[in-house]
Amino acid sequence: MTIALRHPQTGEIKVLPEGWSWGCFFGCLILGAPLFRRGLQVWGAAMVAFNIVLAVVQFVPTERAATLYTWMSLIGAAAAVFFGLRANEMAIDRYKDLGWLPADPSRSFG
Repeated sequence: MTIALRHPQTGEIKVLPEGWSWGCFFGCLILGAPLFRRGLQVWGAAMVAFNIVLAVVQFVPTERAATLYTWMSLIGAAAAVFFGLRANEMAIDRYKDLGWLPADPSRSFG
């Protein structure tokens, strides 16, 4: 399902997906690329930092680092599910906060 948004001054139309995002589910651990594409720069930057720390920890040859890597991997999996569920809605909310309106007047924001 998608939602069409219209910019009130320019009349530009954007069609954004709603619901589950497979791209964010699989892509958030690839330096947060789908998050940047949706305009979620803060979340994308957080995922870049997370991925860098995860990559560094992976190569530290201690038992504590192995435990940290395991926990961070679980957190990364949880983040993937979270972004799969919420990234599209967060992008719609971002555009709403920037002043975009539903292109279909009968449809309003919830």
